[in-house]
Amino acid sequence: MSGELVEPRSRRRPQRHRGTAAAASGPAEPVSVAAAPPKRRRRTPQDTRAALLKAAVAEFAREGYGGARVDRISKAARSNDRMLYYYFHSKEELFRQVIEHCYARLVAEEEALELDVTRPREALTALVAFNWAYYWDHPELISILASENLFKGRHVKNKIRAAFASSQFFTLERILDHGAKSGVFRPDCDSFLVYMSILSLTYFYRSNLHTLSNYMQVDLAEPARRDAWLAHVQRMIDDLVRRR
Repeated sequence: MSGELVEPRSRRRPQRHRGTAAAASGPAEPVSVAAAPPKRRRRTPQDTRAALLKAAVAEFAREGYGGARVDRISKAARSNDRMLYYYFHSKEELFRQVIEHCYARLVAEEEALELDVTRPREALTALVAFNWAYYWDHPELISILASENLFKGRHVKNKIRAAFASSQFFTLERILDHGAKSGVFRPDCDSFLVYMSILSLTYFYRSNLHTLSNYMQVDLAEPARRDAWLAHVQRMIDDLVRRR
């Protein structure tokens, strides 16, 4: 007997004939190759600036000017502080541009209003409804303006005032003028006082929603209460200007 070691039969593994098995099972199906995922569009400078501005709106609305942090803004925008300062130079300038951005959006929606001034009562009612809805849909504007008022409006003076004069005010003047000429409205209506009344009655409810709800022990956010207040304000404004 030689000294060669032989693997026991029980441990021997039968060899597989892959070619025979493949032939028995028929032709192999073609292997599908997954398509490469589409390449993501490279971010442009405009994209980066817009992302930083959007993140800044959210940060200033949530934390106010004093509590807002530049590093949180750049992180939320998936950018960095260097790029933020490149586009906006300082936190103060960024806040000013955030306010400008919010005003620009408001004015754009005001200009998109299609009001028939030849039907002055209906147009005035629609104008009140626009303000009411806008403040509800843009709570960030409420928060940012509250923060700016703590600084006595120093960021919105001059440049923003000149660039974003409210077209809504001029629309209101046309409505009141047409209403007076047609005998529907009083001829002595002061457009400034009417405008301030509309803003006050629609803005105050929204801006003081939480404290008033607690003080009055009611939920002022309830749809029924909101609808009732809007109808009330519309009647008040109509009564204010309507000719007796």
